[in-house]
Amino acid sequence: MELTNYFSDRQRLTLKSLWMPGIIIAILGLISCFFVYPNESFYDFVRRDAFSIPFIILTLKWSIAYSWEHIIRKDYRKVLFTVLPFIVLNLKIKVFTNQMSSFLPPFIDTVMINIIWTCVQIIGLCYIAGKKNYRQIGLVAGLMIYYTTDAPANPLNYFRFETFRITDIIADLFLPFLIYGWIYLAENYFNEKDYKNILNSKIQVISGQEYRFLYALVAFSCWVIIYESAAFMKALTNPYDGFSSHVILTRVIHFVMEVSIFYITASLTRNIVISRMNTIANHNGWLYFLHYIPVLNIIVWMIFSQKPQVHTTKSENAAFYLAKHEGGINNFIIILGVLFAIWNLYGAYQYNNYRPSAATAVLLLLMFAKLINYFFLDKGKSAIISLVVLGCLGACTQILALSVSERSVFVSTMAGVLSYFFLVEIFHPELDETDRTQLDETGIAGSDETNPPEIPEAIIL
Repeated sequence: MELTNYFSDRQRLTLKSLWMPGIIIAILGLISCFFVYPNESFYDFVRRDAFSIPFIILTLKWSIAYSWEHIIRKDYRKVLFTVLPFIVLNLKIKVFTNQMSSFLPPFIDTVMINIIWTCVQIIGLCYIAGKKNYRQIGLVAGLMIYYTTDAPANPLNYFRFETFRITDIIADLFLPFLIYGWIYLAENYFNEKDYKNILNSKIQVISGQEYRFLYALVAFSCWVIIYESAAFMKALTNPYDGFSSHVILTRVIHFVMEVSIFYITASLTRNIVISRMNTIANHNGWLYFLHYIPVLNIIVWMIFSQKPQVHTTKSENAAFYLAKHEGGINNFIIILGVLFAIWNLYGAYQYNNYRPSAATAVLLLLMFAKLINYFFLDKGKSAIISLVVLGCLGACTQILALSVSERSVFVSTMAGVLSYFFLVEIFHPELDETDRTQLDETGIAGSDETNPPEIPEAIIL
């Protein structure tokens, strides 16, 4: 894997070998499927056999993931220093949690303990690896890892009480990629000058190898946090598990963290995809659209990772990005949105006739406003923001009016928020402020869009 801009040579040595621990961990996950307890409650099992084969498998999986960087470098001293504290602390975390639960402030629950414990693990991992700014790196990477993996904050919460699921194996396979991907991004962010500008750029020259790894990392993390956020919001609609007074601070912190991580992963997904499309001189909006569709995005991911590089500088990417690219997807989005809005408006109208109420009347009004808003998407970014806000308000009103709290409702709501990053690039593309500043000297950023500079011939798939 020849990464050139986003990772160092030392990091590339680890990244290109992560498929090996991924396969090992996935195999261990398959083995753990033979030790499920479908007819036994979790608490009965914990009292009877707290640390058995499932615990050993869990600890082994995370030990391999955490120590892999030292394993491939044959630094067995650091492997030992990484694995032993992890095993010992995992053995003690349950005892610590039970003993401290009665002394904790009323606004802290097990969620906060789990988050803190995961961050402590990553901070320790970064310290043993000798990273500068290991506290900041461990905190940020730990939060990302906690919310995008089954982090073993408490090892007992990972016992399997159900049979084989393909999603569990996929999660195991991606585990080392998520761990080292976010640790290395955080490390470079805190230790490398101007690395923030690279992450925020939409005209960064990005190779096929970089795109292959980074898109998989950020897109997978983005959809994981969407489903996690949907589950959390569904729990909040439960009167017995919502913003109860004794854990309200924990709930608020949890919500803020999920929103923040969603924004980070969504914006990085947009930047990585746009940078790759500029690098290969491709402006096909339909292929850009496929990047936001789960499962189908695997196809376009494989296609884009194999395409040859056309542009070699950010200036060339900027010229290509700023040139007007007419495409039929703009009209398609407006027409499709109008049709869906009419369908939703008709459904709200029918329900209002069947069971009229203030909530259904508000829902009817929101659906009508959403319908009108689609005709203004190409007029300015405010119309896109309004569309996303109306969608969120409509979902909230639907929950109140129809007493609907399925997880799918919240997933579609979060996907609607994700569409903001897609729609802005389709209807109102613009460079990041840092990109404009860097390119002002060349005159590209300030060029007349009606007479753009000469650019290489675009490759249309």
